[in-house]
Amino acid sequence: MSIKKIFLTIGIAFSIFLITLPLISYKYLKTAVKSAAFNHLLTVRGLLKHEIENYFQERFGDINVLSRNPVIGQAFSRLSKAFHASGLEGEQYVKISELYHPLMEYYLTDYGYVNLYFVDTDGDVMYSIIREEFTGTNLLTGRYKQFSIGQIYANGLDGVAFEDYTWHEALEEFTSYFAAPVYDGQMLLGVLIIEIPFSHLDAIMTRREGLGETGEMYLVGDDSYMRSNSRFSEEPTVLQKEVDTIATREALDGIEGKRIIEDYRRIRVLSVYTPLDLKFVNWALLVEIDEEEAFAAVNTVEKRVTILGSLIASITFLYIYLVTRRKKIDMIAESLEEEANA
Repeated sequence: MSIKKIFLTIGIAFSIFLITLPLISYKYLKTAVKSAAFNHLLTVRGLLKHEIENYFQERFGDINVLSRNPVIGQAFSRLSKAFHASGLEGEQYVKISELYHPLMEYYLTDYGYVNLYFVDTDGDVMYSIIREEFTGTNLLTGRYKQFSIGQIYANGLDGVAFEDYTWHEALEEFTSYFAAPVYDGQMLLGVLIIEIPFSHLDAIMTRREGLGETGEMYLVGDDSYMRSNSRFSEEPTVLQKEVDTIATREALDGIEGKRIIEDYRRIRVLSVYTPLDLKFVNWALLVEIDEEEAFAAVNTVEKRVTILGSLIASITFLYIYLVTRRKKIDMIAESLEEEANA
C-alpha cells in the first residue's frame, strides 16, 4: 500500500471518528438530561403530594377531634332545644348562642375556616358562626337539600365526610366542606360542618420554585376538571378547565407514572403524575414542564453537533474529491507521456 493510500485511509478513519464522537456524546447527553429532568419533576411531585395529603388529613383530623369535644356536644344539645322552642331570634337561643360564640369564633380564626355549622338530626341548620342564607333552614326538606351543604350533611350523618369545592357567591371564592357526626354517648345529636377556603390549597399549588418558565403543578378531579388554577390562564380554571390526557386518565385509575405527552394546551410536556392518597376523594396530581424548555440545553448541543458534523463531513468529502481528482490527473498525465514516448 502506498504512503498516499495509508494517509488517505487514516484521514477517512479519523474523519469518521470526529463525526461519530459528537453524535454518540449527544445521544448519552440527551438521555442524561431527560433522566435529570424527570427526576427533578419526581422530587417536586413527591414533596407536593406529601404536603397536599397532610393538609387534607389535618382537616380530617380537625373535624374528627372537634366533633368529639364535650363542649361541642353540650352546645348542640342546648342550641337545638332553644332553636326548636323559639327560632334563631328567641331570647333563650340568643343567650345560649352568645355563650358559645366566642369559642366557635376562636376555632374559625385559629384554623382558618370560612364558617362552622351545627345541623341537628332533624336537618335544621340551628347555628353558624357567620349567618348564611341557609342558616335556620332545613337541609332534609328545604331548597338547600341538593346543594353542597345538603350533601355534606347527609354524608356526615354516617361518619367523617368531605364535599368537593363549589363556588361561594358571597365570598367570591371556592370553598369545600368537612363534616362529622356529633354524639352524646350513643345518641346522635347532629352533624358538625366546617367550611374551608380554596385559598389554602391555592397557596400550596402556586409555589413554582425550580419549575422554570413553563413548569406547573395542578390537580384534576375524577370528573376530569381542574381542582387548581393553571399558570397559563388569567381566568380561574378550578372546575372550569377539563383535562383529559393519558396522564390524568392513568392517575385517576390509580397509576403512578412519567412520560412525555401532549397536555391540555396541546403542547408536548414532560409529565409525572400520581393519584392522591385521600380516602374521601379521587384526585390526580400532575407536575409538568414543556419539552422545549426541559431539553433546551440538549437542543442547543444538537444544533452545534449538526453544524460540526456537517462541517467535518464537507471537509472530508472535499479532501477525498481533491485526492481522487489529483490521482486521475496524474494517471492522465502518465498516459499522455507514454503515448509521446511511443
